[in-house]
Amino acid sequence: MSRELDALLRQRDVEDIVLSPSGLSCYRLGRWEGPHPSPLCESASLRRLAQGIAETASLQLGLTQPSVDTYVELVEGQLFRAHVAITPLVARGPEITLRRLPEAGRFRLEDFCRDAALLARLRDRIQGGASILVSGRTGSGKTSFLTACLAELPAHLRILVLEDSPELPIPNALSSKLLARPDRYGFRNGAAWGLAHLVFESLRMRPDRIVVGECRGAEAEGMAQALRTGHRGLLATIHAGSAAESFVRFAELAARPQATARGLGWDIGIQVGEIAPGRRGITEFLEVPA
Repeated sequence: MSRELDALLRQRDVEDIVLSPSGLSCYRLGRWEGPHPSPLCESASLRRLAQGIAETASLQLGLTQPSVDTYVELVEGQLFRAHVAITPLVARGPEITLRRLPEAGRFRLEDFCRDAALLARLRDRIQGGASILVSGRTGSGKTSFLTACLAELPAHLRILVLEDSPELPIPNALSSKLLARPDRYGFRNGAAWGLAHLVFESLRMRPDRIVVGECRGAEAEGMAQALRTGHRGLLATIHAGSAAESFVRFAELAARPQATARGLGWDIGIQVGEIAPGRRGITEFLEVPA
């Protein structure tokens, strides 16, 4: 690894790094910097780095698999999500995106709350078993907020974390994580399963709480069924423009477009976003009427 990239990876305020034929860019404190010319972004260097990342996932980049999404420990103790795309998926050549994942213990619930009253209310509802749907755009802090929520849960609870990419921490020794195995291109050997399958598996594993890293498809139907049949304390994120819109989108994904948030079983909707340069927080806190 070059000194330039290593230095950027060690700067905790750098959230994302993009290497492409245009140069090196990084996202910090709410804005993009670059692209800047870099030896890392020369064609041969990009190809070597792209292939190296693919090999860590035991995959081979090529015509039938022009992208790889994996996780690499580029700095000791710090995991990064690495996405690689090559032609013909991208027009100009290899493009590598590195995203710093939330570190356990780095984000606290109070970091997201505007005042002590909101913090106390939210903490009480999380520990009391409320089912919470967290919404926001890409990069809004949904995963970081969910990480902070997990830290609030009692150590005697069995929590099952369901993800298609391992970003959330396992909160205690009683708990576990189930991972989806997608097969986007249809050429990978072995079986494939998605989040929808993991939801049904988790219901048979005696969870006290179920946490879904991101709801965006058929898994919503299983989540809605779990909520309707008495499973409390479900936590999930979803892409939406507001807390109210998150319930509408979830209902559509769950094939129940006319259902209300209460009918679906949700207790709270929380929208997160940027409230100051480089700082994410709760922009909307919506309690569903009983």
